[in-house]
Amino acid sequence: MARFPHYKSNVASLGKLLALAATDAGVKKAFQQDPAAFLREIGLPEETTELFDFKVVSDDVTTGSVTLPYRLNDSKLTNGDAEYLGRLSHLFPSRSLN
Repeated sequence: MARFPHYKSNVASLGKLLALAATDAGVKKAFQQDPAAFLREIGLPEETTELFDFKVVSDDVTTGSVTLPYRLNDSKLTNGDAEYLGRLSHLFPSRSLN
């Protein structure tokens, strides 16, 4: 779901927006062209829509995407925390080398 600051009250609206974009090609195209406008429309905080450069991605057979956490833990990264790095590694899809 959302990897950016949002109000708990926005969760249902975010879900509906994502479901609509997944099922309606016109909405998906418009959402990809100006995601901030859609997010403002459902009530996302103005500071969030201004702070982030949103990009809507869609996987297909030739491309893939990775969603990173909103904030990475610099200390755990610097110290090479094996458990933390292991959890992050599961965010990357396995690709066959065929």
